[in-house]
Amino acid sequence: MKKLINVIFVSFCSFCANLMAQQAGVVGVASPQTLPAQSQKLGFDSELRMKSLLQSIYTDLKGLYNAEDKKIPGKIYMEIENTALSDSHVATITMKLRLRLPGTLGNDIAIGQEELPVTKAGTIYRNNCRKVVSTPGYGVRKLDSDYLGLYKQHINDLADWNKEEEDLEIHQALLETFGETLLNGDTAATCIPNWNANIFIAGLPLNGGHPVYSSNVATYTSNIVQAILTSGGGALAPIPTQTLNQPNLSNLSNFALAKRITPIAIPGAPGGKGYVLSISEIDAAYLGDPVWSARNLGSLWTASNKLDDKVQNWTGALGMYKDLLLVVDPRLATVLPFGSSAPYALVSGYMWHGDTDRRNRSSVHTRNACVLHGAGAVWKWYPEKLRFIEQLDDYAAIKGIGTECVRGIGSLIFDQQTPGAGTQEQFSSIVCLTSMPDYV
Repeated sequence: MKKLINVIFVSFCSFCANLMAQQAGVVGVASPQTLPAQSQKLGFDSELRMKSLLQSIYTDLKGLYNAEDKKIPGKIYMEIENTALSDSHVATITMKLRLRLPGTLGNDIAIGQEELPVTKAGTIYRNNCRKVVSTPGYGVRKLDSDYLGLYKQHINDLADWNKEEEDLEIHQALLETFGETLLNGDTAATCIPNWNANIFIAGLPLNGGHPVYSSNVATYTSNIVQAILTSGGGALAPIPTQTLNQPNLSNLSNFALAKRITPIAIPGAPGGKGYVLSISEIDAAYLGDPVWSARNLGSLWTASNKLDDKVQNWTGALGMYKDLLLVVDPRLATVLPFGSSAPYALVSGYMWHGDTDRRNRSSVHTRNACVLHGAGAVWKWYPEKLRFIEQLDDYAAIKGIGTECVRGIGSLIFDQQTPGAGTQEQFSSIVCLTSMPDYV
């Protein structure tokens, strides 16, 4: 009996204690405390992520698009492989003009009527191009990052950097004559950028005031912007007739013939020859939408899947219109015109390394710089091929690793021995400037 009374008493005391605790604001069992930060386990995913790159139609760079696509044909490149030129400071390429004078007819005497050869020449250049990164050779810095493979990937990134650099320089050469390597150092004073010698303004008729080339950059710039203004009715604001459409493509094709742009072999093209026209993804949207414009191609063109198997595999191939093979270039360059009166200004914009986009696409006045490629649209000279270089410091605890080459990339302009007005000629490419009005 006494034992039962003790149990009842203890239970009553426990009940009273709980009641007092509830009245004091204490509810239930005390919560466990957070483990001190010094004792917490930290987890890291050992798979290193990489930000994707926009694909280049000119190099093997793989990016957001189909990694199995092929490059556009090598015929657009003028590869300078002559080993005898490897130690030359500059090199000259000579072009012989066709026979132009009439023959000797009837009973006229042929003596003294002989036509002598006429030539023009263009000059190519080369300069140093290096890219280096820093990595730990051994020690704690190396051990701390080994699980991620960070510095191994850092070195591997040199390959993509060089492909992006070559892509950038090809775009620069097509739009402004010379690539970035030649704009620095020994060649900076000689290789002064100027716009492509053949500029076609979308929205103008075939013979309707396209800009006249001038070796004077300021003069040529004003000629280009004035032509843009003319195509827009006196304003820089974009209008639908300045987009890539059927009339502009037809005029561009005939413009290429008038400029004697040398065609390249394209399976499925009329006569087996034609041109590669690179356009932006925005141009492709305008061109392929029958609702947005009645001037789109519709059934007038041949879709990519109906072309030769080889052509289907060319990077970004959309289809064929007349002698133009259209390909989408997601890294296509731009120009941005400025000014209300002459002298006008024109600023180029390019896709640089990684995700650095300097194409001024946020401005409504920006124009796409579509490129019609003929044979030898760009020249590439590599007197010293790309190779790895290395620098060791602090007993190899720090390693500088990089790449080096000597190269030049440009667009070849031919001229006579004594230049004059209109004597410069370029037979390999055309830049077609298209507008980007609101797509709604």
